[in-house]
Amino acid sequence: MRWFRRSSPSSTRFRLLYATDLHGADRVFRKLVNAALTYEADAVVIGGDLTGKVLVPLVHQPDGSWLLSFYGETRHLTTDSEADEVAAELAGTGHYVLRCTAALVADLEAEPTRRDTVFLELMRERLVAWAALVRERLAPHGIRFYWNCGNDDPIELDAYLRDLPGVDFLEGRAVQLENGVWLASVGAANLTPWQCPRDVPEEELARRIDEVVAQIPSSDLPTAIFNFHCPPYGSGLDLAPRLDETLKPVVIGGVVETIPVGSTAVRSAIERYQPQLGLHGHIHESRGAQRLGRTLCLNPGSEYQDGILRAAVIDFSGPLVRNYVLVSA
Repeated sequence: MRWFRRSSPSSTRFRLLYATDLHGADRVFRKLVNAALTYEADAVVIGGDLTGKVLVPLVHQPDGSWLLSFYGETRHLTTDSEADEVAAELAGTGHYVLRCTAALVADLEAEPTRRDTVFLELMRERLVAWAALVRERLAPHGIRFYWNCGNDDPIELDAYLRDLPGVDFLEGRAVQLENGVWLASVGAANLTPWQCPRDVPEEELARRIDEVVAQIPSSDLPTAIFNFHCPPYGSGLDLAPRLDETLKPVVIGGVVETIPVGSTAVRSAIERYQPQLGLHGHIHESRGAQRLGRTLCLNPGSEYQDGILRAAVIDFSGPLVRNYVLVSA
């Protein structure tokens, strides 16, 4: 595969770096920023699920040490530097560490609303730090940065993300990239067993998709990009374990059975509008590329919990996709 290099400001060549489902993993985000520089990207897009899922109390003890209880394991950290090291390690894989007292832990367990408020504030703090890193590392090189929420992200984040300087929040918008291509974004997904904040019925998802696509001039739809967090149903990019009534994977003959769990609304929209490119995520284990008609659909996958970056590098010649490759770091 031949890679384009930016030869001059007037070049019609454009490179997009796409990743998704970082789930708060600081290590993966930093790798993404470095990848933008390494691959000489013109723009970066994160397709959704920016935030993590686990709040970990790091409890200060009367003797100045710290106690960490995590997934059934208890660790006694004797120094502040050891606590800092463990906190950074956990942040790297998407956890949020709350330094607190035993009394505060008891209060948060008794008051779920207060716990949710604390959790949301820790999410905001990490997103602020990420945006600052973008401004420091990528903005001086003229690399634009776009991100969106996914079905796991709290809806309360939207208003906050719209105001963060140096990054563009995409939800419900169609924006033109620097090469003139329109990017339409919807972070919601069809209903899941986990009742995530942005899970919606297929009919509602179809309505939101049509609403954002309507912002694109009809003459530009053939070169548009659909940044829809959920992959199209039955595309091969949406295969996930079949779950039993207790939400455990079904194993047959020692092999986990997989089924398509993507969105029929997303598939219908792609088949109807036929953009040149669909960018998807949501199903971490369904990394790959497929075509629906003339539309190239990509899911780079996610291994955020292991600190691994999965991404797609996409080259355009003018407004048209020329090359792509799925990369890992």
